[in-house]
Amino acid sequence: MTRVASSSSMKELVLKFIPEAIGLEIEKECHSIYPLQNVYVHKCKVVKFPRVDNQKLMESHGSLEDTGSKIKSDFKEPEIQAEV
Repeated sequence: MTRVASSSSMKELVLKFIPEAIGLEIEKECHSIYPLQNVYVHKCKVVKFPRVDNQKLMESHGSLEDTGSKIKSDFKEPEIQAEV
């Protein structure tokens, strides 16, 4: 797992976790020692956070311009009643 995690980016690693490709690799590698079945990655812990590249972040999320428009709301808060 360490070899795979260190050689790929965070996005690629998550894409490998989802179809359980790493679990299948663990089964194959450990088969000569002990036959394992149903190997799944349940949790993963980030030991060292990757450096943030602002340029790549802006490319993946686009610009920060607000492209939406405000919605006109016709809702009016009801008045408080004196008695129930």
